[in-house]
Amino acid sequence: MEAGALMKVIEWNPIPFDPSARKDLPLSYANGLHGLTLFLLLPMAVLGYLSSDWPIAWQLIPLYLSLFVFGMPHGGADHLLLWGMVKRSSFAFQVSTLLAYPILSVIYLIFWNFFPLASAVFFLGLTIFHWGQGDRFLSVKLHRAGYLVRSRGLTWLHILARGSLPILLPGYLGNETYRMFLEAMVSQGGGSPMELEWISQNQIFFLLVPLALVVLQFFLSFFQIKEGEGRALLTDFLEASLLFAWFLFVPPLWAIGSYFALWHSLRHGLRILWTDEPGRQHLVQGRYLLVKARWLQLTWLMTALALVGLWFILSLPLSFRGIQLDWLGKAMLGISILTLPHTVVVCLMDRIQLAKKPA
Repeated sequence: MEAGALMKVIEWNPIPFDPSARKDLPLSYANGLHGLTLFLLLPMAVLGYLSSDWPIAWQLIPLYLSLFVFGMPHGGADHLLLWGMVKRSSFAFQVSTLLAYPILSVIYLIFWNFFPLASAVFFLGLTIFHWGQGDRFLSVKLHRAGYLVRSRGLTWLHILARGSLPILLPGYLGNETYRMFLEAMVSQGGGSPMELEWISQNQIFFLLVPLALVVLQFFLSFFQIKEGEGRALLTDFLEASLLFAWFLFVPPLWAIGSYFALWHSLRHGLRILWTDEPGRQHLVQGRYLLVKARWLQLTWLMTALALVGLWFILSLPLSFRGIQLDWLGKAMLGISILTLPHTVVVCLMDRIQLAKKPA
């Protein structure tokens, strides 16, 4: 069995969403996940502190690496997950569902051409939601935060609070870099160069909004917890505090790139492996080399195709309305247009895996 799993280079079979895919993750995994997170992020925090005086290209190293390690690959199994969710539907519906993935990306790319500012704002809002929903899943399925299942209001507060930390908080102390980055995205996306003065004029906004969301979420959650959920709320508080400090003090480009690869993508990878039957068995039995092999089977093909598509975009002398796109601009466009269909897939997963259990 193990030898056969190692010999299989590409997984073609859909990942089924049977009852076992809805199981909670063992509580013991929380310690391992937190230990791995600290092991990865602490040295990155030291390098990030030093990176404030580095050239911008060097500060983007975590983002560049995320195209190959964890970051881009965390969406590499979307086709198998999507296929698994619709496997009982008609063949025509299955095909149309899979085709909808690239179609959404193309439509979003077209919007970048004609409505670059609106597309950039949409991308920020979409990422707040998507990164927040990723943390919410593990809060429920790993830490047993039942209050996030019982209350729709707390669910949305948790999603917005967690998602606003990486997307808004860097705009406070790293305001100049934050503004420069957004202005570059807008101008490279198809519009004329635009000065986003409101970012600098409302610097306090980027601190107060995530702070208010986090405080409100914990205040209301405290009155909603039931017996046995105190540890989940404490874990939630410690994670949010760590992320708050990370995005407040680590330079923004370094902080976001590291978070994307070593927090968000790592946790989504755990979710995929727990949903996948062979991956779950390898995790349960502690066969971590086979876990890595299974991860590559599930993700490497689509990741390679995405990188080829990104390379194709990078190699073209694209010019939207006369604005020449540089490497970073094209890379961010590639990431943004893949984020939309990926988020749709995760939303469908949530509907299945986070559905309330019958009373």
